[in-house]
Amino acid sequence: MSKQFKATPGAITQHFNPAWFASVMGTAVIPLALSFIEGSWVQPLSMALLILSAILFLLFLLPWTMKFFLYRENIKKDLNHPIAANFFPTMPISLILFSLNLIKFPTMFFSEETSLTLAYYLWLSGTFGIYLMGFIILTHIFKHQEIDLPHANFGWYIPPVSKLIIPIAGFELAEKLADKAEFAITISMLSLGVGFFLFLFVGAAVYHRYIYHELPMSRFAATFFIGIAPTAIISVVLFKMILLFQHHGYLGIDGTAFVSIAKIGILMAWGFSAWWFIMALIITTYYWKVLELPYALSWWAFTFPTGALCVSSGVAWKITNVGMIQSFYYLTVTFLLLFWTLVLLRTAKGVISGKIFAPTH
Repeated sequence: MSKQFKATPGAITQHFNPAWFASVMGTAVIPLALSFIEGSWVQPLSMALLILSAILFLLFLLPWTMKFFLYRENIKKDLNHPIAANFFPTMPISLILFSLNLIKFPTMFFSEETSLTLAYYLWLSGTFGIYLMGFIILTHIFKHQEIDLPHANFGWYIPPVSKLIIPIAGFELAEKLADKAEFAITISMLSLGVGFFLFLFVGAAVYHRYIYHELPMSRFAATFFIGIAPTAIISVVLFKMILLFQHHGYLGIDGTAFVSIAKIGILMAWGFSAWWFIMALIITTYYWKVLELPYALSWWAFTFPTGALCVSSGVAWKITNVGMIQSFYYLTVTFLLLFWTLVLLRTAKGVISGKIFAPTH
C-alpha cells in the first residue's frame, strides 16, 4: 500500500497520523530542558525552537482537524487501533508545553502579564483536550474485542503522562495567579491522582507484556523511552508543589514539613527515570545490533521523554547540588540535542520523499 501512496494534500489529511504532534512535544520540551544552563546561547536557541514548535503545531493542526470532519471513518480506525489511539493526546499535551514555556520565558515574546494570561488559557484548553481524548480513548479500548497482550507497548503511557503533565503548569499558575489558584490547584491535584494511578495500572500491563512476549516490532523500538516520562514528570510536579506550598498556605499544607518529604520523592522518581534511560539505551542498542532499527515516526519518542528526564535531572540537581546529578543532567541534554537533530533530519527526509505520510495501519 505504501508503494502506491501519493502524498497529495487529500491523502495526507486522510491518513494523518496523530503521532505527528510528538514532534511538537519533542521540540517544545528542549527550551525547558535547557533552562538550567546559564549561557548566552540558551535564550536564542530556545526562542528558535519555540517558534519552530509553534509553526509545526499550526501546520499539523490543519490536517488533524480536517480529518475529523472529512474522514471520520479513518478517525474511527485510528481510535480502534490499540497503538495509534494512544497518540491522540499528544496534541493537547503540546498546548500544556506551550503554556509551560510562556511561564518559564514570560518576556520572550510578550509582556509578562500577557504571557501568563495566555499560558493560563493554553493550560485550560490543553487540560480539557487531555480529558476529552482520555475518555474517548479509554471507552474505545474497553469496548475493543480484539486487543491482546502483545499489543501493549509504552505508547500506552501517553494518556497517563498527559494527566501528569497538567499539574506542572497548574501548580505554577496557582503560584503566579492568585485569583485562579483554587481552581488550578484542584484540577492539578485531581490530574495528579488520575495520572499516577493510571500509570500504575498501565505500567503493570505493559511490563507484563515485555516479560512474557517477544519485543514489539522494530518500528516501535523507540517507544521504550516513553517509560522514562511518568516518574520524570512526577519529580517535576513535586518540585512545583514545593515552590507553591513554601510561599502559600493552600489546603493547610505546612510548606516547611512538605519540603523534606518532597525532596525524597523527587530523588526517588528521578532515580527510576535515570535507571530507565540506561535500560532504554540497552534495549535500543539490542534492536540496532541484533534486530533492526529502521526510521519511523515513533523515533520522536526518543525526544520528549529524554527532555522530561533533563528537566527532572535539573530539578534533582537544583535541590541537592550533587555533582554526579549535574553531570548526568549535562549528559542527557547532550543526548537530547543530538537525537533531536538526527530525528529531525530523518523526518525531513521522509517528508521530502512523501513516504512518511503513507498509512501504517
